[in-house]
Amino acid sequence: MKLRRFFPLLLLFCLLWLWVRPIFAHAVPEFSNPAPNALLEELPDNLIIQFNEPIVANLSRIDLLTQGGEAVETGPLQLIDADGRTAAVSLPDLDQGAYLVSWQVLSTVDGHTTSGTFAFGYGVAATAVATENTVIAQLSPLSATARWLTLTGIALLMGLFAFRLLVWNPIVADVDLEAEEEALDLKLAQVGIRIGIIGIVLIGLGLVVIFIDQNRVYDLLQTANMQSWISTRFGTMWLVRFLLLALSHFNLSLFVDVKNGRKELRGWEWWLGLLLAIGLSLTVSLISHSAALTDETTQAILIDWVHVLAGTIWVGGLLFLAISLWQARLLKNEPRAWLNLSLIINFSAVAAICVGLLLTSGGYLSAKHVGGWTELVGTAYGLLLLGKIGLALLTLAIAGLNLLFLKPRLSAVYETPDSDRTPRVLRGFGRLVWVEMTIALLILAAAAVLTDLQRGVDAPLLADAPGQATITQSAEDLQVEMQIEPALVGNNRFDILIMDENGDPVTNAESVSVRYTFLGQSVGSSTGEAEALGNGRYRLEGSYISLIGTWQVEVSIRRPDTFDTFAAYRLEAGVGGNIREQDSGVRPLESFAKFMNRTGNGATGVGIVLFALLWGFVGVRAAKNEGQLVALLAISLVCFWLGGSQLYTFFTEEYTPAKFATNPILPDVESIAIGQELFNENCIACHGAEGRGDGPTALSLSPPPADFAAGHTATHTDGDLFFWILEGIEETAMPAFGDRFTEEQAWHLVNYVRRLSIRE
Repeated sequence: MKLRRFFPLLLLFCLLWLWVRPIFAHAVPEFSNPAPNALLEELPDNLIIQFNEPIVANLSRIDLLTQGGEAVETGPLQLIDADGRTAAVSLPDLDQGAYLVSWQVLSTVDGHTTSGTFAFGYGVAATAVATENTVIAQLSPLSATARWLTLTGIALLMGLFAFRLLVWNPIVADVDLEAEEEALDLKLAQVGIRIGIIGIVLIGLGLVVIFIDQNRVYDLLQTANMQSWISTRFGTMWLVRFLLLALSHFNLSLFVDVKNGRKELRGWEWWLGLLLAIGLSLTVSLISHSAALTDETTQAILIDWVHVLAGTIWVGGLLFLAISLWQARLLKNEPRAWLNLSLIINFSAVAAICVGLLLTSGGYLSAKHVGGWTELVGTAYGLLLLGKIGLALLTLAIAGLNLLFLKPRLSAVYETPDSDRTPRVLRGFGRLVWVEMTIALLILAAAAVLTDLQRGVDAPLLADAPGQATITQSAEDLQVEMQIEPALVGNNRFDILIMDENGDPVTNAESVSVRYTFLGQSVGSSTGEAEALGNGRYRLEGSYISLIGTWQVEVSIRRPDTFDTFAAYRLEAGVGGNIREQDSGVRPLESFAKFMNRTGNGATGVGIVLFALLWGFVGVRAAKNEGQLVALLAISLVCFWLGGSQLYTFFTEEYTPAKFATNPILPDVESIAIGQELFNENCIACHGAEGRGDGPTALSLSPPPADFAAGHTATHTDGDLFFWILEGIEETAMPAFGDRFTEEQAWHLVNYVRRLSIRE
């Protein structure tokens, strides 16, 4: 491409980039006054809600309702800060009572509507209305349809111009074609122009559907509302897309034609069409989820743009490749085999570059928008992304078959075009391309819905239905039953029933406390004192189980004239938030998320390095010339550097020898007894009988032995303690017991040391 052809693209990029600022994807409240569920003794002058992004005042609302559902007249909504994120309405004099705040706002950027409610009380508790603060990021089927129409239309235009300029023309430009091959060239151009018109119609329909969807909520036929909407980033991009679409139609209708034969198939109008299609793709990225980032905004939008460009060129190219193969079916075997082989060679290189850019940019965007492995398997955004990745892997498998198996077969039938297997090989190639193209269109549909969904990093996890979990554990002479409701991560009620061996209630407990320890990582423990309800029943309420993963819960029962009794449980908090016994099993996606969370940068680093090596192999096989090889290997080198960086971080900052060790033994009565015996025989001399670090030899040691009652163990995982017991601690008097203890004994000792840390 000549240098002057880059200038219009650069000019378009600079003009549209004027709209780039740090923005967000859905407006979510960060602060409100009154706060949710607040009990006010004095009313503020204004009801204020601060969102995490700018909103459109004229097209947003904040309503106030009484507990009877009657609307309270407030002042008009106003934005009271410079960046347009804080909305306020003035409050009248209110009677004492419970009130519900209902709000709905429009993002200034991408047209997403977010709504929600929360309650507060004035002189009475807010629970008279509601106890939950709700936020709903509405998914509009019309909006998702419009985004799919837009992406599909852009893909058709990209396919028309990019396939012609980058794949087809290099094959036929400098070759003397037979009459039937020239006719095929013209026929493909004619069909392509009609498909380009269809693409323009789809984008136009997308614009209409967007307007209908927005008008349904915001009455854009009113001049004031329309002016407010056009002034938003989303409205401005709608208008810019309309203008670019008009220019594309003008260019395609007046200049791109075949009236004067094949010489019209390489002119400036084709490059202009490609440039306008690239501009249309930029309007998608400027109102995408990448604008949700408060940092690296320009970089994120640029990478998102690369993602959209690569995806639409790849999908559109697949469509035109399939059409080319279909149109060429009437050629004789020899020219048909030559054309098929030339197409797979040229398209493989272009497609490989696009897919490489798709995967690398998609990895970056996923890291920014999903939030983590738990969000990947536990939110609607993450699950749909997994589905999209699955479809992408399927198309890559088909592309691999084409590259590794069909390409050599096409070369063989080109050498022997009159062989019996030639038609079979050519038909098989065409069918695979059509299958790959169909799957690619489904990927575009998934991408359209993803763009309209709330990002995983912002979205709540898909919640399981509330329920009840009941678990029972024997502890010395007691049976301790714990009932958890609603058995979801967050606030729960823990009802505890203590019975003796005969099943009769134990009524002489002086105190009952519950200790909660998250086993996934070192975050410390929390303890709550249960309230006595009588007849052996105790109750504790609170958000003690607050993370997805495995928890250890220990009920401590203090009775007169005996040692404290402990009942230990292992619970699993699933991705959907449901709390259940660990023995009930872990779902496959939960296991995957737990493993990836535990490995941190290690697993992702290994995955990226393996991809880099694989992509280097693909690049060598797919590249047609040195320039394409450099582009493909550059993707491989960048991924190798990224993966290597993550592995370096993992081994220098995250890795410990016991990082993947999990305590398999529940700290029940038997385990504690074994651990106590081991402690008495091997640890008392330094740590003392109660683990206070006050043993007979403690004063002579530097540094002194750890005091387990001082919270020392709460800052370390069971795996850390296990490793130190077996391997010792350097530069301390802590010896290695690996030659004296089995691993099972070491875990029993870990459980006993944990128990010492909660004894008084």
